Amino acid sequence: MDIRAKALMWAAIILGAAFLANSQGLSDGASFALVTGLTGAAWGSINSRSSCGMGCLQ
Repeated sequence: MDIRAKALMWAAIILGAAFLANSQGLSDGASFALVTGLTGAAWGSINSRSSCGMGCLQ
């Protein structure tokens, strides 16, 4: 999957989760935690196949 397609897919998931959290009446803190968690998952998913791999984190 192309990196742009993956980024757009994650953006749609994050926006959908934000709208769903808002419509379900979640508190601001819970909504923020949900969106932040999804953002971290997206970041890790998109950067998982970088050229240096896990070697850059050491």
